Amino acid sequence: MWVGGLKGSTCLPGAMQSGPSGPPSGPSGPPKSVSSGPPGRGPPKRRSSGPPGKDGDDEGAFSQLADRNLTRQRELDRREQSKSLKRNRNLKRWNVVFMVCLFIIFGVFAWLPVTYGDTSDNPHDGFAEIDLQKLHNPNHPMTWQQDEIDMMDKKIWDGDDQFSGAVQHDLNLYGFPMAIDGITTVPLKITLVSYREDGQSTNYRIGMFPERCSLLLGDSISDLPEGLRYVGSEPLLIDVATTIELNVPAGRYCFVFEYIEPVNENGWKATVDAKVQANWPRPLLSPLILVFSILAVFGFIGAQRAGKAWKEVAQPERAAARSLEDEVLDAAEEERGDTDAEGPSTESAESVDESPPSGPPVEPQAEPPSGPPVAAPSGPPVGASSGPPSGPPAETPVEAVEEPAAAEPTAETTSTDTVDSSQYTDEMLHGWGWNQQQIEDWRAEQTGATEAAPKAAPPDSESVDPSAYTDEMLIGWGWTSEQIEEWRAAN
Repeated sequence: MWVGGLKGSTCLPGAMQSGPSGPPSGPSGPPKSVSSGPPGRGPPKRRSSGPPGKDGDDEGAFSQLADRNLTRQRELDRREQSKSLKRNRNLKRWNVVFMVCLFIIFGVFAWLPVTYGDTSDNPHDGFAEIDLQKLHNPNHPMTWQQDEIDMMDKKIWDGDDQFSGAVQHDLNLYGFPMAIDGITTVPLKITLVSYREDGQSTNYRIGMFPERCSLLLGDSISDLPEGLRYVGSEPLLIDVATTIELNVPAGRYCFVFEYIEPVNENGWKATVDAKVQANWPRPLLSPLILVFSILAVFGFIGAQRAGKAWKEVAQPERAAARSLEDEVLDAAEEERGDTDAEGPSTESAESVDESPPSGPPVEPQAEPPSGPPVAAPSGPPVGASSGPPSGPPAETPVEAVEEPAAAEPTAETTSTDTVDSSQYTDEMLHGWGWNQQQIEDWRAEQTGATEAAPKAAPPDSESVDPSAYTDEMLIGWGWTSEQIEEWRAAN
């Protein structure tokens, strides 16, 4: 029968009082090993089932070589792309320079007028009419020198013949045939200097006849449109330049100047000198200037984009600013190396570590173990009968358990298993992928489980030595102080 939780003899002394009906409900046996504490998983698992070393090393070496080849090829491609983008950038820049040069050249020609005539000097100044007749006689010793003749040929004046007081000169004004005021019309700037000395009025009028001067047959300036004629509002001042501005359509013209009061005495002496500045290149070149300016602007934008694209390839570190968070994450990835992050563990899915393992192969489990399986005692049995133990405990047969070899802690450990941590050295656990924190937590866990487990079989009343059981052992099995005192008194 069971008495006080101990298996004893049926013949109990009459003096023994009835004790409590077994140990109180409380902890029975060693505490369950906590498999959910740190380390949260066992040693890293291998994906392959072969021996560690050669296969993993070959695979890692091949992967590193492939990565180096890919990196080298990417670098070669980057350099080739950088050369191509640089050539494209330089070509676009030269296009911009070319367009800007054309814009400047045509702009300068458009704003520089074409000048006809010269009013800077009067060759007849200081000569009388009789002297001028001698100078215009080629056979006279006083005739004009060749340089003076060339200068007079460039002038628009009335000193080239004996009919003073009127000027006629052919002008060719190039441009578009359509007449759009201010756009296609040719600006004219006419400068007049009067040398009239007969004392008559110097009022004048100007006409632009759209034909050659040789074809003028009695045409009058008053018959011309308003845009092709001009009547001076004030008389000309002697030896003082007067400027007049007109806008006429492009074409061929005969420029005519005449005094309203004709000169009475005709002769060689000049009475008027004129200079015409025709800005006909402006309407002709303005469309080209506009086109070149637009092309230069778009070329500049294209060159900027080409330069940015080249810089992103040739100087990737300057392509874009990275935040501090991105830099920290990149540094963490580099330190972690090629290890892969583990996915969430489930009962139906296997957790695989991508890093090369170095321990013996272990079948993957859903819950990584913390040590090898060892059957741990569960404390003294609790009997159905009441009373203190009736005799010394019987010898409990102990089955010989073969001591397991020092192997890697596997995943078959249950919640009540403990492990002899002395058979595993730190070097072995380090070799299986454990870190120092995991090793310390596991040893502390196993040490606590071992101290809480009973060190000997429960006392039996048939064969018992009270001195072999200390109060701490009996209290550890759930006995109270009264039970212990009654049992020691009975034995």
